[in-house]
Amino acid sequence: MLAGIALLIGPQYIQYVKGRDAIPAGVTLGGANVGGDSTEEVVANLRSVFERPILVFHGENHLVLPPEEIDFRVDAEGMVQEAQTRAKGWYAIWDFLFYLMNKPPVGGDIPLRYSYDREKLAQWIETQSQMYDHEPLPPTVNLEKLAFVKGRPGVRTEAGETAISIIKGFTDPYNREAHFKLITEEPGKPDFSALKTAMAQRFEKFPGVYAAYFQFLPTGEEIDIDADTAFSGMSTVKLGILLLTYMDNELPLPDNISKWISVTITSPTASNAAANALMFHLGDGDVMKGVRRVSQFYEEFGLKNTFISTPYNSDAIPLMKRTPANANPQYKTNLDPAMQTTPRDMGVLLAEIGRCAEGKGALIAAYPDKLSPEKCQALIGWLEQNPLGYLIKYGVPEGTKIGHKHGYAPDTQGDIAIIYGPEGPYALTIYVYQYGWVLWDMSNPLMADESRLVWNFFLFRTGQEQLPPPVYDEKAKTATP
Repeated sequence: MLAGIALLIGPQYIQYVKGRDAIPAGVTLGGANVGGDSTEEVVANLRSVFERPILVFHGENHLVLPPEEIDFRVDAEGMVQEAQTRAKGWYAIWDFLFYLMNKPPVGGDIPLRYSYDREKLAQWIETQSQMYDHEPLPPTVNLEKLAFVKGRPGVRTEAGETAISIIKGFTDPYNREAHFKLITEEPGKPDFSALKTAMAQRFEKFPGVYAAYFQFLPTGEEIDIDADTAFSGMSTVKLGILLLTYMDNELPLPDNISKWISVTITSPTASNAAANALMFHLGDGDVMKGVRRVSQFYEEFGLKNTFISTPYNSDAIPLMKRTPANANPQYKTNLDPAMQTTPRDMGVLLAEIGRCAEGKGALIAAYPDKLSPEKCQALIGWLEQNPLGYLIKYGVPEGTKIGHKHGYAPDTQGDIAIIYGPEGPYALTIYVYQYGWVLWDMSNPLMADESRLVWNFFLFRTGQEQLPPPVYDEKAKTATP
């Protein structure tokens, strides 16, 4: 019987032995099918599978990490030696029996044994993070559309999970990839520095001297674009005349005073005469006394670059009053010696009138017996009746609550406005100068575009659809100052 069994099984056993590799059939090393005719060949094959570079993704960046960079090594000899024990003892008997029954071998997997330098891995991750991580990028502006474009999110590496992914990439025989674990940091709500940058870019297209001031009333945040540049005051400095008139009178205003205010703001032809009439009233019948009162108010309230030295349309040529602004030689704007101001002075005053209308701010604190929210509300109400629909007003949507006072001289134009925008009220003042003559086809689009930029900035911050640029046509012609 033994001889018969030997004759029957012997040839199959010989065939079984001849077909074996250096490790038993069905045994995998680290999840990989690795073979070889000799122990040395299996060791070499095992290293070629696991000790090769992996591809590491940092977002859209593809990085190659060689194993020697982090001293990644596989204990190939130990794993092969353990695998070869599966060819002895009961493992061998069962494998041969399964072979005879034409069944798969017992097999099994030898877990991957490896080592690496943790400090080198951490240093490699840190180096790549410094190169490819980035802070959120702020929004940019499309000047052609006068619209803000969302910034790019920032990314920050989470080192622990990134290291786990890299080691998994090295220990996977087939998927030789790893990914940086990136924490996305969305750009925050854009601050007013983004608006200032956008405004400055638009101003740079104007071939002349320009300056502007912006203040967001709810927080007091400001934008200063050469806002202390001195300009001729023109009709914009009538704001102080109007405010003093309200300080001198109780509500409701006398009919004659209301008429003069109305003409000062709404009439295209006689506003200077009406402004002089108001100063005549402020001076108790002496227009020069009224002029001095207006200048004194500006100085007392800290607006030291604003003054009026003579009534409007006066033939008198006063001596130039020295101010910090007109003493600055940086910009030459052919200043009117009779009346001057700066974008900051007018912007601050408008902002405080807006706060006064809400029952707070410096004006009410300085003049509690002369001003009230109702008076400031009434003054803003008059400014809203300015019929000129161009300059700053042209940049906001129709129906917006906006009070503004514009001023013209041959070589200078200015517009000062308080606007009730998507996030709250803000003051915006813009002045421009061109040698000899201000071109309306340049000044009006400039002020309207700047105004539209500010409005779109607030729409962008609140997630609303931004407005297209204003459309300029033949109807947008200058009015009489």
